Amino acid sequence: MKYITLFAIIILGITACQKDDQNFKLKTVTINAYTRKDLPLQRIYVKIVDAIDTQRVIGTSASYPSNLPLPVTLGVTSSLKQALYKHTCLVQLWGDAAGLLSSKRMDMNNYKIVFPLEMDVENEEMDISLSGNWD
Repeated sequence: MKYITLFAIIILGITACQKDDQNFKLKTVTINAYTRKDLPLQRIYVKIVDAIDTQRVIGTSASYPSNLPLPVTLGVTSSLKQALYKHTCLVQLWGDAAGLLSSKRMDMNNYKIVFPLEMDVENEEMDISLSGNWD
């Protein structure tokens, strides 16, 4: 009986670690902080785009008024399912009046956890968390 349990744990561990070929669907983004420049009142939102083909939008969040407090969690609309570990993405913070406020490359090689249900992306100008689930 011990061998069957040990075998089941080994099989479960091997299959859980092989997320490279599975699709990860973005569900929400959380804007934790960003540098507020002298910009007019506007609605801010997050775009996730393919780093190679920046015209290919993977997901866009709902918008949020820039004068309200942070952090805020926003749902991602038009999200595509993709094998996220095979692609490097750009996480971009946009304002509807000012345009692109900040951008950060999200290299999936930096994320070595088995179940990355939440991934932080930050630079000097923004701090954003992406959340989702595996399909």
